[in-house]
Amino acid sequence: MALTKINNNTLSAITGLPAGVGGKVLQVSNMSIVSTEQTLATDTYTDLTGLSINITPSSTSNKIFLYTNVNCFFNATLGFGIRFLRDSTNVFTTTTRYAEYPNVNSHRTMSSFAYLDSPSTTSQITYKVQASSFASSSIEFNNSAQSIFYLMEIAG
Repeated sequence: MALTKINNNTLSAITGLPAGVGGKVLQVSNMSIVSTEQTLATDTYTDLTGLSINITPSSTSNKIFLYTNVNCFFNATLGFGIRFLRDSTNVFTTTTRYAEYPNVNSHRTMSSFAYLDSPSTTSQITYKVQASSFASSSIEFNNSAQSIFYLMEIAG
């Protein structure tokens, strides 16, 4: 439907309007919800079981918003790290020990992490969540609640 404007009591078509701005959510991936318990006791980043999703961007200028909320329990005070992979490329890593609680013997947490990625492709991508334990202390993921992971394609 053409837009019109009033011009001396006549209507004339307006042409050459700019395209809309980016930022619109184009697609939301199927959310990955995981309740299978997994224990890590290594400072090497390891895939969190089930927190992996495929998405195919519709334009190379679009961005992918990644969001995860992980449930974990640990007895050490040294915390853990989270990272996101795009296929095999690291796109985000926590820069500090997350959930570090001095003088606490055990802790349960639901921790959220988000990142806006610019993959510059229209090919299918696999994103996954990995975790590591600082100082190789034992951390249990999905011990009493579920972890989630989802993706949104955002117009660029």
